[in-house]
Amino acid sequence: MIRYAKGDLFQLTKTTLSRPLLIAHACNCLGIWGGGIASVFKTRYFSSYELYHTYCHSFRSPTELLGTSLLLPVSSSDAGFVNGLKDQLIVVCLFTSVIGQESELEIAKNTESAMLDLKHKLQNPSLIENVTSRQIIENYNKQILDADGKLDVLQYTINMPKINAGIFGVPWALTEKALEKSNLNCQVFEL
Repeated sequence: MIRYAKGDLFQLTKTTLSRPLLIAHACNCLGIWGGGIASVFKTRYFSSYELYHTYCHSFRSPTELLGTSLLLPVSSSDAGFVNGLKDQLIVVCLFTSVIGQESELEIAKNTESAMLDLKHKLQNPSLIENVTSRQIIENYNKQILDADGKLDVLQYTINMPKINAGIFGVPWALTEKALEKSNLNCQVFEL
């Protein structure tokens, strides 16, 4: 399900939550947050950027990352750090394009795959590469079991701008369809 909200995505970090705050953006696979919303993420969450950069460079080929996700914690040294949220804020990287060279349809398909990968990681936190992010998700998952003891991933909301619509130039309708196929709750921020 997709909900739309007017305003600044980063205003969410000024609220106190009892659950993880997932802030997602579409990323290239080269380890560069150089333009668009990615540069804002880099300024606000430089420690997350460093983890992302190192992670990207640990692969032989950037194409190995396409259609995957990466969950990263923030640090108290980050400009966007807010007391009370550190243990709950996770930056989600959705690897939708190597560097914007794919077709609109390929980027949309990679978005669908990345969202499904994210869903799988939320359901199976042992697959989350970063230990801190894994612990945050594991702790929350213990709280959101339904009456049958099954995990209810609909308790998560993936907050994001209109991903892929900027530098990657993908029409929003294509990305919107890809997000819907994940069956995750998404809140999309528009200025």
